[in-house]
Amino acid sequence: ISMNIVVLNGSPKGSQSVTMQYVAYLSKIRSEHRFDILHIAQRIGKIENDQSEFDRIIQHVDQADAVIWGFPLYILMVHAHYKRFIELIFERGQQHHFAGKYTASLSTSIHFFDHTAHNYVHAVCDDLKMNYVDYFSADMNDLRDESGRQKLSAFFDHFMRSVEKCHPIQQMYQPLRTSDFRYSPGKLELPFADIDKKIVILHDENDAASNLGKMISRCEERFGGKAQVVNINQLYIKASCMGCLKCAANYRCAYTGVDDYIEFYKNTVMTADILIYAGRLVDRFLSSRWKMFFDRIFFNTHTPVLHGVQVAFLVSGAFSQVPNVMEIL
Repeated sequence: ISMNIVVLNGSPKGSQSVTMQYVAYLSKIRSEHRFDILHIAQRIGKIENDQSEFDRIIQHVDQADAVIWGFPLYILMVHAHYKRFIELIFERGQQHHFAGKYTASLSTSIHFFDHTAHNYVHAVCDDLKMNYVDYFSADMNDLRDESGRQKLSAFFDHFMRSVEKCHPIQQMYQPLRTSDFRYSPGKLELPFADIDKKIVILHDENDAASNLGKMISRCEERFGGKAQVVNINQLYIKASCMGCLKCAANYRCAYTGVDDYIEFYKNTVMTADILIYAGRLVDRFLSSRWKMFFDRIFFNTHTPVLHGVQVAFLVSGAFSQVPNVMEIL
């Protein structure tokens, strides 16, 4: 049976993505199916700002027999632009177009925390009421190996059988339980005395009256006004990491001199003694803005530039219900 398979591409490299080469291979060995590849992460600006472009993608999903979430790993998760698309689905109330669709996820990486990325996608699919069949986590070079190609084709054939036979799928992740809890700070204790440390509080909260806003304010007060508090929404960050790896040779990012991120990270974040990240849960992770901030850290490649820094997290939301976020943090 011929199937119309929509592939939601989570790579900022578009068709040049290594992940999409795995999809291209599947399209050759299973040519009876139609593979409709939509470049999500590469075109997020257009998708977010042009409603007709977003609607076009939703229409493709609506007409699909099956959906594959195809993505490379970016810092233990999907790319920030991919996550922003997921946020848009919920913000614009388009979940019903995904409900009931059979789906699977396909990633490429160096096998470092692939499982947390797939856990995230699986949970999102359950929230969308999709039928999540399975995932395939490929090494960057598996396609060059006969064994890797056989495993990929076996995964895809299993997925297609599940779609064709309408196999029953058990939901793994239960819906998040919302709470009407309102954080109300108690009596302020005396601020910490004589702190000879550089304290930086980074957050993405625009509502000072929210739980997170009040948590940030209390934290700032506890440090006696000595902390530098920065809303990362106010930083000019042109885009998330593009995976070009120009930084690999000399730590020089392709965005050097283009936006505020690198200078800010070097002069403010890397020089901190105490670093506090504050954010609220948005779907099954922190916000896509936070994900963009984390993705761009890669201009340091794998150098442990925060070695010795005391790090803490302030998280607002159903944190205890999302152990995957706990593991990532």
